[in-house]
Amino acid sequence: MSNKIKVDLGNNSYNISLIEDFKASVTKFASSTESQCMLITQEEIFNIYKNSFNELSDLANVNIFIINQGEKAKSFDTISLIVNDMARKHFDRSSLVFAVGGGVVGDVAGFAASIFMRGIKYIQYPTTLLGMVDSAIGGKTGINLQNGKNLVGRIYQPIAVEIDTNFLSTLPKREMNAALAEVVKYGFIYDKEFFEYLKTNFAQIDSKDMNVLQKIIVQCCEIKGDIVSEDENENEIRMILNFGHTVGHGLESFNEYKNLLHGEAIFYGMKCALYLSNKFGELSDKEYMSSIQFISKFDLPKLSIDDKDKFINFVKNDKKFRDKKIRFILLDEIGKSRISEDISFDQIKESLSVL
Repeated sequence: MSNKIKVDLGNNSYNISLIEDFKASVTKFASSTESQCMLITQEEIFNIYKNSFNELSDLANVNIFIINQGEKAKSFDTISLIVNDMARKHFDRSSLVFAVGGGVVGDVAGFAASIFMRGIKYIQYPTTLLGMVDSAIGGKTGINLQNGKNLVGRIYQPIAVEIDTNFLSTLPKREMNAALAEVVKYGFIYDKEFFEYLKTNFAQIDSKDMNVLQKIIVQCCEIKGDIVSEDENENEIRMILNFGHTVGHGLESFNEYKNLLHGEAIFYGMKCALYLSNKFGELSDKEYMSSIQFISKFDLPKLSIDDKDKFINFVKNDKKFRDKKIRFILLDEIGKSRISEDISFDQIKESLSVL
Protein backbone atom coordinates (compact mmCIF):
# COMPACT_ATOMS: atom_id res chain seq x y z
CA MET A 1 0.00 0.00 0.00
CA SER A 2 1.53 3.28 -1.10
CA ASN A 3 1.80 6.01 1.51
CA LYS A 4 1.90 8.79 -1.10
CA ILE A 5 -0.78 9.78 -3.60
CA LYS A 6 -0.26 12.52 -6.19
CA VAL A 7 -2.99 15.02 -6.99
CA ASP A 8 -2.01 15.89 -10.57
CA LEU A 9 -2.89 19.52 -11.24
CA GLY A 10 0.03 20.70 -13.36
CA ASN A 11 1.70 23.61 -11.57
CA ASN A 12 -0.68 23.13 -8.62
CA SER A 13 0.16 19.44 -8.12
CA TYR A 14 0.90 18.13 -4.65
CA ASN A 15 1.23 14.88 -2.71
CA ILE A 16 -1.04 13.38 -0.09
CA SER A 17 1.28 11.53 2.30
CA LEU A 18 0.68 9.19 5.23
CA ILE A 19 3.13 10.24 7.93
CA GLU A 20 4.07 9.07 11.43
CA ASP A 21 4.48 12.38 13.29
CA PHE A 22 2.78 15.67 12.45
CA LYS A 23 5.15 17.62 14.74
CA ALA A 24 8.20 16.47 12.78
CA SER A 25 6.50 17.39 9.52
CA VAL A 26 5.58 20.91 10.69
CA THR A 27 9.12 21.39 11.95
CA LYS A 28 10.53 20.35 8.58
CA PHE A 29 8.34 22.77 6.63
CA ALA A 30 8.92 25.63 9.09
CA SER A 31 12.68 25.17 8.77
CA SER A 32 12.41 25.63 4.99
CA THR A 33 11.70 29.37 5.38
CA GLU A 34 13.01 32.21 7.52
CA SER A 35 9.61 33.93 7.33
CA GLN A 36 6.99 33.80 10.05
CA CYS A 37 4.55 30.85 9.90
CA MET A 38 1.13 30.33 11.45
CA LEU A 39 -0.28 27.09 12.80
CA ILE A 40 -4.07 27.29 12.98
CA THR A 41 -5.94 24.85 15.21
CA GLN A 42 -8.74 24.65 17.80
CA GLU A 43 -8.68 24.47 21.58
CA GLU A 44 -9.85 20.85 21.85
CA ILE A 45 -7.06 19.67 19.54
CA PHE A 46 -4.50 21.90 21.26
CA ASN A 47 -5.38 20.49 24.68
CA ILE A 48 -5.07 16.86 23.56
CA TYR A 49 -1.67 17.42 21.92
CA LYS A 50 -0.49 20.25 24.16
CA ASN A 51 3.09 19.00 24.49
CA SER A 52 3.58 18.82 20.73
CA PHE A 53 2.04 22.25 20.17
CA ASN A 54 4.15 23.79 22.94
CA GLU A 55 7.30 22.39 21.37
CA LEU A 56 6.27 23.79 17.98
CA SER A 57 5.53 27.20 19.52
CA ASP A 58 9.11 27.25 20.81
CA LEU A 59 10.34 27.38 17.21
CA ALA A 60 11.40 30.91 16.31
CA ASN A 61 9.05 31.34 13.37
CA VAL A 62 5.95 29.33 14.38
CA ASN A 63 2.93 31.21 15.76
CA ILE A 64 -0.09 29.27 17.01
CA PHE A 65 -3.53 30.73 16.37
CA ILE A 66 -6.59 29.09 17.96
CA ILE A 67 -9.99 29.54 16.35
CA ASN A 68 -13.40 28.75 17.85
CA GLN A 69 -15.02 25.33 17.72
CA GLY A 70 -17.71 24.43 15.18
CA GLU A 71 -19.07 25.92 11.98
CA LYS A 72 -19.53 29.32 13.64
CA ALA A 73 -15.76 29.75 13.33
CA LYS A 74 -16.14 29.87 9.55
CA SER A 75 -16.85 33.61 9.48
CA PHE A 76 -15.48 36.92 8.22
CA ASP A 77 -14.69 37.80 11.84
CA THR A 78 -12.36 34.81 12.17
CA ILE A 79 -10.64 35.55 8.86
CA SER A 80 -10.16 39.19 9.85
CA LEU A 81 -8.53 38.20 13.14
CA ILE A 82 -6.14 35.82 11.36
CA VAL A 83 -4.98 38.10 8.55
CA ASN A 84 -4.62 41.09 10.89
CA ASP A 85 -2.45 38.97 13.18
CA MET A 86 -0.34 38.00 10.18
CA ALA A 87 0.08 41.64 9.21
CA ARG A 88 1.08 42.69 12.75
CA LYS A 89 3.73 39.96 12.85
CA HIS A 90 5.12 40.92 9.43
CA PHE A 91 4.22 37.77 7.52
CA ASP A 92 5.34 37.88 3.89
CA ARG A 93 4.97 35.96 0.65
CA SER A 94 7.34 33.24 1.91
CA SER A 95 5.30 32.62 5.06
CA LEU A 96 3.52 29.28 5.53
CA VAL A 97 0.19 28.36 7.11
CA PHE A 98 -0.29 24.97 8.80
CA ALA A 99 -3.92 23.82 9.13
CA VAL A 100 -3.99 21.29 11.99
CA GLY A 101 -7.59 20.23 12.52
CA GLY A 102 -10.75 19.05 10.86
CA GLY A 103 -12.75 20.53 8.02
CA VAL A 104 -13.47 23.83 9.77
CA VAL A 105 -9.77 24.50 10.43
CA GLY A 106 -8.86 23.49 6.87
CA ASP A 107 -11.51 25.75 5.33
CA VAL A 108 -10.59 28.76 7.45
CA ALA A 109 -6.81 28.35 7.24
CA GLY A 110 -6.90 27.70 3.50
CA PHE A 111 -9.12 30.72 2.84
CA ALA A 112 -6.94 33.00 4.98
CA ALA A 113 -3.83 31.76 3.16
CA SER A 114 -5.50 32.33 -0.20
CA ILE A 115 -6.24 36.01 0.43
CA PHE A 116 -3.28 37.19 2.51
CA MET A 117 -0.93 39.07 0.14
CA ARG A 118 -3.01 37.52 -2.66
CA GLY A 119 -1.93 34.05 -1.63
CA ILE A 120 0.67 32.32 0.53
CA LYS A 121 1.39 28.60 0.79
CA TYR A 122 -0.38 26.29 3.23
CA ILE A 123 -0.21 22.65 4.29
CA GLN A 124 -3.12 20.54 5.49
CA TYR A 125 -2.78 18.29 8.56
CA PRO A 126 -6.26 16.74 8.93
CA THR A 127 -6.98 15.46 12.44
CA THR A 128 -10.35 13.87 11.63
CA LEU A 129 -11.30 10.98 9.39
CA LEU A 130 -13.56 13.40 7.51
CA GLY A 131 -10.61 15.66 6.81
CA MET A 132 -8.34 12.79 5.83
CA VAL A 133 -10.71 11.34 3.23
CA ASP A 134 -12.40 14.47 1.96
CA SER A 135 -12.18 18.06 3.15
CA ALA A 136 -8.37 18.38 3.23
CA ILE A 137 -8.11 17.26 -0.41
CA GLY A 138 -8.98 19.34 -3.44
CA GLY A 139 -8.39 22.92 -2.35
CA LYS A 140 -11.91 23.96 -1.41
CA THR A 141 -11.75 26.72 1.18
CA GLY A 142 -14.40 29.03 2.53
CA ILE A 143 -16.65 30.45 5.19
CA ASN A 144 -20.37 30.47 5.90
CA LEU A 145 -22.98 33.20 5.68
CA GLN A 146 -26.19 33.42 7.67
CA ASN A 147 -28.13 32.20 4.65
CA GLY A 148 -26.01 29.22 3.78
CA LYS A 149 -22.85 27.16 4.09
CA ASN A 150 -19.60 27.83 2.21
CA LEU A 151 -21.07 30.70 0.21
CA VAL A 152 -17.80 32.68 0.32
CA GLY A 153 -14.50 31.06 -0.57
CA ARG A 154 -12.21 29.89 -3.31
CA ILE A 155 -10.51 26.83 -4.67
CA TYR A 156 -6.92 27.23 -3.52
CA GLN A 157 -4.70 24.17 -3.42
CA PRO A 158 -2.35 23.33 -0.53
CA ILE A 159 1.26 22.47 -1.28
CA ALA A 160 0.88 19.20 0.63
CA VAL A 161 -1.61 17.12 2.62
CA GLU A 162 0.12 15.31 5.48
CA ILE A 163 -2.01 12.58 7.11
CA ASP A 164 -0.98 11.38 10.56
CA THR A 165 -3.42 8.57 11.34
CA ASN A 166 -2.38 8.66 15.01
CA PHE A 167 -4.87 11.50 15.37
CA LEU A 168 -7.68 8.96 14.93
CA SER A 169 -6.90 7.27 18.23
CA THR A 170 -8.37 10.24 20.13
CA LEU A 171 -11.26 10.96 17.76
CA PRO A 172 -14.68 10.56 19.48
CA LYS A 173 -16.83 7.71 18.19
CA ARG A 174 -19.59 10.06 17.05
CA GLU A 175 -17.17 12.01 14.86
CA MET A 176 -15.73 8.80 13.43
CA ASN A 177 -19.22 7.56 12.68
CA ALA A 178 -20.22 10.82 11.00
CA ALA A 179 -17.06 10.96 8.90
CA LEU A 180 -17.88 7.59 7.37
CA ALA A 181 -20.63 9.33 5.38
CA GLU A 182 -17.99 10.74 3.05
CA VAL A 183 -16.29 7.33 2.88
CA VAL A 184 -19.54 5.60 1.92
CA LYS A 185 -20.19 8.37 -0.60
CA TYR A 186 -17.13 7.35 -2.64
CA GLY A 187 -18.49 3.84 -2.97
CA PHE A 188 -21.90 5.14 -4.06
CA ILE A 189 -20.66 7.56 -6.70
CA TYR A 190 -17.53 5.92 -8.05
CA ASP A 191 -16.56 2.42 -6.93
CA LYS A 192 -19.02 -0.41 -6.27
CA GLU A 193 -16.22 -2.76 -5.23
CA PHE A 194 -15.19 -0.26 -2.54
CA PHE A 195 -18.82 -0.05 -1.38
CA GLU A 196 -18.89 -3.84 -0.98
CA TYR A 197 -15.60 -3.72 0.93
CA LEU A 198 -17.13 -1.24 3.38
CA LYS A 199 -20.15 -3.47 3.90
CA THR A 200 -17.98 -6.54 4.46
CA ASN A 201 -15.64 -4.80 6.90
CA PHE A 202 -18.19 -2.75 8.82
CA ALA A 203 -17.33 -4.41 12.16
CA GLN A 204 -13.60 -3.71 11.77
CA ILE A 205 -14.33 -0.11 10.78
CA ASP A 206 -16.61 0.32 13.77
CA SER A 207 -13.89 -0.98 16.11
CA LYS A 208 -11.22 1.35 14.62
CA ASP A 209 -9.09 -1.39 13.09
CA MET A 210 -6.15 0.77 11.93
CA ASN A 211 -5.15 -1.54 9.09
CA VAL A 212 -8.64 -1.34 7.62
CA LEU A 213 -8.89 2.42 8.26
CA GLN A 214 -5.59 3.09 6.52
CA LYS A 215 -6.71 1.10 3.48
CA ILE A 216 -9.94 3.10 3.42
CA ILE A 217 -8.10 6.43 3.72
CA VAL A 218 -5.73 5.57 0.86
CA GLN A 219 -8.61 4.40 -1.36
CA CYS A 220 -10.64 7.55 -0.68
CA CYS A 221 -7.62 9.78 -1.34
CA GLU A 222 -6.96 8.00 -4.63
CA ILE A 223 -10.58 8.40 -5.73
CA LYS A 224 -10.82 12.05 -4.78
CA GLY A 225 -7.36 12.75 -6.20
CA ASP A 226 -8.42 11.26 -9.55
CA ILE A 227 -11.64 13.29 -9.64
CA VAL A 228 -10.00 16.57 -8.61
CA SER A 229 -7.16 16.04 -11.11
CA GLU A 230 -9.74 15.71 -13.88
CA ASP A 231 -11.86 18.70 -12.81
CA GLU A 232 -10.07 21.04 -10.39
CA ASN A 233 -12.63 23.86 -10.53
CA GLU A 234 -15.81 21.78 -10.24
CA ASN A 235 -17.10 22.48 -13.71
CA GLU A 236 -18.43 18.96 -14.30
CA ILE A 237 -17.32 15.56 -12.95
CA ARG A 238 -16.11 16.94 -9.59
CA MET A 239 -19.72 17.82 -8.86
CA ILE A 240 -20.47 14.13 -8.25
CA LEU A 241 -18.60 14.57 -4.95
CA ASN A 242 -21.66 16.55 -3.84
CA PHE A 243 -23.82 13.42 -3.65
CA GLY A 244 -26.01 13.89 -0.58
CA HIS A 245 -24.72 17.41 -0.01
CA THR A 246 -27.62 19.39 -1.48
CA VAL A 247 -30.00 18.21 1.23
CA GLY A 248 -27.14 17.76 3.73
CA HIS A 249 -26.00 21.38 3.56
CA GLY A 250 -29.62 22.50 3.72
CA LEU A 251 -30.08 20.50 6.92
CA GLU A 252 -26.98 22.04 8.48
CA SER A 253 -28.18 25.56 7.69
CA PHE A 254 -31.76 24.78 8.77
CA ASN A 255 -30.44 23.54 12.12
CA GLU A 256 -28.15 26.59 12.46
CA TYR A 257 -25.13 24.25 12.57
CA LYS A 258 -26.33 22.88 15.92
CA ASN A 259 -26.94 19.28 17.06
CA LEU A 260 -25.96 17.81 13.70
CA LEU A 261 -22.44 17.01 12.55
CA HIS A 262 -21.57 17.51 8.88
CA GLY A 263 -21.30 13.79 8.18
CA GLU A 264 -24.60 13.09 9.91
CA ALA A 265 -26.27 15.66 7.67
CA ILE A 266 -24.67 14.02 4.64
CA PHE A 267 -25.96 10.57 5.67
CA TYR A 268 -29.47 12.07 5.75
CA GLY A 269 -28.81 13.85 2.46
CA MET A 270 -27.73 10.58 0.84
CA LYS A 271 -30.95 8.94 2.02
CA CYS A 272 -32.90 11.60 0.13
CA ALA A 273 -30.64 11.33 -2.92
CA LEU A 274 -31.08 7.55 -2.98
CA TYR A 275 -34.86 7.96 -2.78
CA LEU A 276 -34.81 10.39 -5.71
CA SER A 277 -32.43 8.15 -7.67
CA ASN A 278 -34.83 5.25 -7.23
CA LYS A 279 -38.15 7.01 -7.78
CA PHE A 280 -37.17 9.48 -10.49
CA GLY A 281 -33.98 7.91 -11.83
CA GLU A 282 -32.49 4.53 -12.74
CA LEU A 283 -31.45 3.10 -9.36
CA SER A 284 -33.02 -0.36 -8.97
CA ASP A 285 -35.24 -1.28 -6.03
CA LYS A 286 -32.71 -3.92 -4.98
CA GLU A 287 -29.77 -1.52 -4.84
CA TYR A 288 -31.90 1.15 -3.22
CA MET A 289 -32.91 -1.17 -0.38
CA SER A 290 -29.34 -2.48 0.01
CA SER A 291 -28.05 1.09 0.26
CA ILE A 292 -30.65 2.22 2.79
CA GLN A 293 -30.06 -0.88 4.91
CA PHE A 294 -26.34 -0.15 5.01
CA ILE A 295 -26.82 3.51 5.98
CA SER A 296 -29.20 2.40 8.75
CA LYS A 297 -26.24 0.72 10.50
CA PHE A 298 -24.83 4.12 11.38
CA ASP A 299 -26.14 5.85 14.50
CA LEU A 300 -27.75 9.17 13.62
CA PRO A 301 -29.41 11.77 15.86
CA LYS A 302 -33.15 12.33 15.62
CA LEU A 303 -34.18 14.87 13.04
CA SER A 304 -37.21 17.15 12.81
CA ILE A 305 -38.05 19.40 9.87
CA ASP A 306 -41.05 21.38 11.05
CA ASP A 307 -41.01 23.90 8.19
CA LYS A 308 -40.24 22.32 4.83
CA ASP A 309 -40.63 25.59 2.94
CA LYS A 310 -38.00 27.23 5.13
CA PHE A 311 -35.74 24.24 4.54
CA ILE A 312 -36.17 24.52 0.76
CA ASN A 313 -35.12 28.18 0.93
CA PHE A 314 -31.77 27.03 2.31
CA VAL A 315 -31.48 24.55 -0.56
CA LYS A 316 -32.07 27.41 -3.00
CA ASN A 317 -29.01 29.18 -1.57
CA ASP A 318 -26.84 26.18 -2.41
CA LYS A 319 -23.94 26.80 -4.81
CA LYS A 320 -25.30 24.06 -7.08
CA PHE A 321 -28.38 26.21 -7.85
CA ARG A 322 -27.84 27.66 -11.34
CA ASP A 323 -30.16 29.24 -13.88
CA LYS A 324 -33.09 28.58 -11.52
CA LYS A 325 -32.30 24.85 -11.59
CA ILE A 326 -30.67 22.67 -8.98
CA ARG A 327 -27.86 20.43 -10.23
CA PHE A 328 -28.61 17.28 -8.25
CA ILE A 329 -26.41 14.18 -8.08
CA LEU A 330 -28.24 10.91 -8.71
CA LEU A 331 -27.12 7.27 -8.88
CA ASP A 332 -27.94 5.13 -11.88
CA GLU A 333 -26.46 2.23 -9.96
CA ILE A 334 -24.04 1.82 -7.07
CA GLY A 335 -20.71 3.07 -8.38
CA LYS A 336 -22.21 5.13 -11.22
CA SER A 337 -23.46 8.66 -10.66
CA ARG A 338 -24.56 11.56 -12.80
CA ILE A 339 -25.57 15.21 -12.64
CA SER A 340 -29.28 15.86 -13.18
CA GLU A 341 -31.10 19.14 -13.72
CA ASP A 342 -34.50 17.45 -13.70
CA ILE A 343 -35.08 17.22 -9.96
CA SER A 344 -37.59 19.80 -8.73
CA PHE A 345 -37.82 21.44 -5.33
CA ASP A 346 -41.15 19.68 -4.79
CA GLN A 347 -39.44 16.34 -5.40
CA ILE A 348 -36.68 17.27 -2.92
CA LYS A 349 -39.39 18.18 -0.42
CA GLU A 350 -41.03 14.80 -1.08
CA SER A 351 -37.74 12.99 -0.44
CA LEU A 352 -37.69 14.33 3.13
CA SER A 353 -40.32 11.71 3.94
CA VAL A 354 -37.55 9.07 4.22
CA LEU A 355 -35.78 10.94 7.05
